[in-house]
This record gives sequence, structure tokens and C-alpha cells, in this order.
Amino acid sequence: MKFKVVRLCKADALSIVPQEVVRFDLEASSGILREEGYDIEDSGIMIVARKGRTDITIYRNGRMMIHPATEKERAREIATELYSILGPATG
Repeated sequence: MKFKVVRLCKADALSIVPQEVVRFDLEASSGILREEGYDIEDSGIMIVARKGRTDITIYRNGRMMIHPATEKERAREIATELYSILGPATG
């Protein structure tokens, strides 16, 4: 999965923007991430996956926001892990 890491106005968050068309089924993604040990909040339009002290907001279009994150390389590692867990698209 190709993506870029973008710094947001918020100093301790980074956004992950897919460079390919992605469409996640958030309900299915929630189940997959729960099985991988993430705590999940599902609002219907996005899910927040928590593991340790990191929150990852995941949108249907594959975009993610990682908080707290200040290092692009760390955000890249988290995004790569999540995209590999969720596959190219789950819906």
C-alpha cells in the first residue's frame, strides 16, 4: 500500500493519506483489529483503534490519523502494520 505521511496542525498527530483507492468496511475492520488486540470505538463514520498509548483514527477511505505521533518514521511503521492487518480493502 502506498501512502504519504502528513503533519497536521496538531503538533503531536500525523495523518496517513493512501495514494491508492481504498475502501474499508469499518465493521469488519473493527472485528479484525479487536482480534489483533486493539481496543475499538466505532462511531459509524470512523473507528478509533487504541493500543497502548496510541490512538489511530481510521476512515472508510483508508485515511488514518495517528496520535500521539511526532516522528514520521514511527507513523509509517504503524500505518504499514495496520494496512497489512486490514488488507488492501475490507469492503
